[in-house]
Amino acid sequence: MHLVGRTLLASVLALSTFSAMAQPNETAIKQRLTAVGITPSSITASPVAGLNEVVTERGIIYVSDDGEYLLLGNLFKNTGAEPVNLTEQKMASLNKVKLASLAKDMIVYPAKDEKYVVTVFTDTSCGYCRKLHNEMKGYNDAGITVRYLAFPRGGERSKNFAEMSAIWGAEQRVIAMNEAKQGQFSAGDKALNKEMVLQQYELGLAMGVSGTPAIVLQDGTMIPGYQPPAQLLQLLKSRANAS
Repeated sequence: MHLVGRTLLASVLALSTFSAMAQPNETAIKQRLTAVGITPSSITASPVAGLNEVVTERGIIYVSDDGEYLLLGNLFKNTGAEPVNLTEQKMASLNKVKLASLAKDMIVYPAKDEKYVVTVFTDTSCGYCRKLHNEMKGYNDAGITVRYLAFPRGGERSKNFAEMSAIWGAEQRVIAMNEAKQGQFSAGDKALNKEMVLQQYELGLAMGVSGTPAIVLQDGTMIPGYQPPAQLLQLLKSRANAS
């Protein structure tokens, strides 16, 4: 991680030197990005002179004032004992807003004594997703409410896309999800909610989900991979104490 940070920092310094006297050209940046299939949703100045932060449908990239140079990766601020990941911080704030827009569509397993809430992008064909689901009581007993969003890893090409569409099309989604996680659910002739599943899948891509389960904390920070209940609880506690 530190090596990546140093490599990116060196690139940023070189770019900053190159374009320190230039002014951002938003039109040129949009044109150059569109030409390579990247659609920017916002372009703002980054903390580094000559470098602009561009939010896209697939995450954050950094672009020179004229759009000619691109940087892919995380931008770190190195002024303290430990470098601060500015890219991760910005993505977390964006993720929090995006998740709120789909809260009504989530399949929720509430903790009776709720202390924390996590959102999990899940795939019913994923082994570790099933492992997480089988330990749902452990999460809930620890005060962790778990909310599911769909992320069939191959999108519409996934073999279980119809199954996941049927889960989100069911009147009793929790029951349908429980059955699917046990391998006892079939889409059959059930109603499919393909649009909702695709919307959630696209959101996952925009947030940087590349595998499942992907756990998103309340502040929008993402933790890739399975976390057992005790380990996740400890992580949540440590983050709460640090804030």
